[in-house]
Amino acid sequence: MTTIPLHPPPANFTASHALLGRLYLEHRDFLRRLLLKQAFPSGDVDDVVQEVFVTAWRRLECLVTPEQARPWLVVIGLNRASNYRKLARHEREVFTGLAEECPEQEQDDASSPDMLLQATYGLFRLKRFLLKIGPRIRAVVVPYLEGRSIREIAEALGIKTKTAYARISLARRHLQRLALA
Repeated sequence: MTTIPLHPPPANFTASHALLGRLYLEHRDFLRRLLLKQAFPSGDVDDVVQEVFVTAWRRLECLVTPEQARPWLVVIGLNRASNYRKLARHEREVFTGLAEECPEQEQDDASSPDMLLQATYGLFRLKRFLLKIGPRIRAVVVPYLEGRSIREIAEALGIKTKTAYARISLARRHLQRLALA
């Protein structure tokens, strides 16, 4: 049997430190299970639980009685989870130097079923968009999508450059209306 050495608390250790330590020991596992039921990735749950207790530490004076701690921590936890989801939606990880180290990885990702499905759906939406716009606008949009300049398109079609710009602008507005619908 091993004994755990007891260290006296630091001089600035207060009753609020003891309360937070007790809350952490009693409610950490409950909060972790609660967040896992909220469909959080298991690797991120521990981070959110830590954020909950940091927030609880900052607002410890709001806790009236220790018996009300569990519902109080649940509310903080659900709010933190909501904030985490909002931030994660806009966050993308960028791996630098990955393409230089293993170029074969890019080819595997490009041929994955999810990427193939997304590309097919994108082509379907593009085809549907091109069928909805008129033939005059389509005559300008298709070469534009192929990478030609507006000046080249206007010369090839025998129209003014301003007309080509206007048709591209109409196509963009039509595409925005489709995206909002």
